[in-house]
Amino acid sequence: RKYKCKICEKSFTTSGHLARHSRIHTGERKHVCPYPGCDSRFARQDNCMQHYRTHLNPKNKSRKKKTLK
Repeated sequence: RKYKCKICEKSFTTSGHLARHSRIHTGERKHVCPYPGCDSRFARQDNCMQHYRTHLNPKNKSRKKKTLK
């Protein structure tokens, strides 16, 4: 693992994974949920689209919501 985070010293195998990880420290969340009235934002586009699909598929509403500690 040759790519190391300068803030927390976590190591990664690719520069892309390090760049993705770096957003944890910067708080960057540039991907906005396109669903009208939803203000959710995400650091990763794939997470944003996964969230967006929950608006389109009402069957997922029965799932328990995860809470942050």
